[in-house]
Amino acid sequence: MKGMVRQAAWIARALGRGDLAPFSDDDVAELAAFIGVRRIGAGTLLLQQGKPVRSIGIIQGGSVGLYHRAGLRRVMIQILREGDVLGDLPYFCKIDAPFTARSISDVTLLELEEEVLERLLATRPALSRRFLFSLASRLERMQRRLLELTQRDLRGQIASLLLDETERQQRVIALPQATLAELLGAARPSVNQVLKGLEEEGLVRLAYRRVEVLDPSGLRRLLT
Repeated sequence: MKGMVRQAAWIARALGRGDLAPFSDDDVAELAAFIGVRRIGAGTLLLQQGKPVRSIGIIQGGSVGLYHRAGLRRVMIQILREGDVLGDLPYFCKIDAPFTARSISDVTLLELEEEVLERLLATRPALSRRFLFSLASRLERMQRRLLELTQRDLRGQIASLLLDETERQQRVIALPQATLAELLGAARPSVNQVLKGLEEEGLVRLAYRRVEVLDPSGLRRLLT
């Protein structure tokens, strides 16, 4: 049970801003009683586009890709990592999943099923406020990304994406350049050309299916 309490406290931190909605010991204890822990191998389907969403998951470890399919074309739209929430937007809006979610690596997912979640949201106001904050902060991040896509050239867009993907102190983005191009809605050769230019400037190092950020400050200067 102690392990589940630690995971419940971790969820509380992952949802952010405890000063806005502090969790009591009872909040944490009740949350701990209903957490489901799933350990998932790489390549596992977690949500399917067009299907109902019956639970919300918080990623404790690993990464999950969100994909949207339009006709025969599948495009990656976002990567979720430790601390990110999976499925909350379609769940709360009562809509089918607008994307498919598939694990990129091995993933540990802390899951709250529909019946449990509805009970906790009705009886634990702090949890409701934390989910609201989590949703609002991610929507703000999405709006900021859209503004950057419309206001910056490709070089600035790539710098912003690299900083966004390494904001949690990691320096290596373990993704192929084709995936980075998908996230930006840009052509792969154009993205490759910009990345090579950034490497020549000493800002990044390129390798097979990975980009290492060497100089975050230098990338930030490209955005000013």
